[in-house]
This record gives sequence, structure tokens and C-alpha cells, in this order.
Amino acid sequence: MNRPVTPVLKPPNIRGLNEAQAAAYVGLGVTLFRAVGPSPIRVRHRNIWDRLDLDAWLDDYKRRGRAREENLWPEKKDSTSVRTHPTGGSTSSCQMDADYARALGLKTETLPPSS
Repeated sequence: MNRPVTPVLKPPNIRGLNEAQAAAYVGLGVTLFRAVGPSPIRVRHRNIWDRLDLDAWLDDYKRRGRAREENLWPEKKDSTSVRTHPTGGSTSSCQMDADYARALGLKTETLPPSS
């Protein structure tokens, strides 16, 4: 007895997604999406993510570039001058500090002792 084949219907193209759907939409796991993804829209007791917001977030994330190319800690020029110890503090620096500063390409001139 042959049964008639029922065509598989695609789910409707919904705009509001739950967390698992939103994570899958942008290609991330739920845990990573929860950490880096955009904020949801709160509808009563439910969180939903709009596909348009997800597209905009992903485009913005892509434009920002790779994290290693971002300069989150810009170097202050006066903090690397000879007036300041390589350690940034008022204590005298040790040999390891000088080696570290040299590896970073910083000036390692010694200061005259203060009176």
C-alpha cells in the first residue's frame, strides 16, 4: 500500500526569532550569541530578536574589523618618555623592566638619581 507523499513545507519567514533561532540565524552557538549578540526586544515575558536588527548588528560587527586590529589601549606618548619609569610607578625599575621595555621598542634611558 503506497501512501501519498506529503510535500515538506518550509516554515514561514518569521521576523521575530527566539534566542536559539537568532543564534542559528547569525551562525553562532547560543552561549556565544548570548555573550556578544545584540539585545533582544522584550515583549511581555518573552525575548525576541528582529531579523532586521540581527542583519544590522552583523553588518556593524563586520565593519568594526578584527579585535586584534582595534586599538583599545592607545599609547600615551608622555607615559613612555624618560621622565617616567617603564613600570609607570615611582619605584626604581629592575633589569627585567628594562628588558621588557626594550622588547616593546621603548626608550630605556636611565634617569639621574633624584636628591
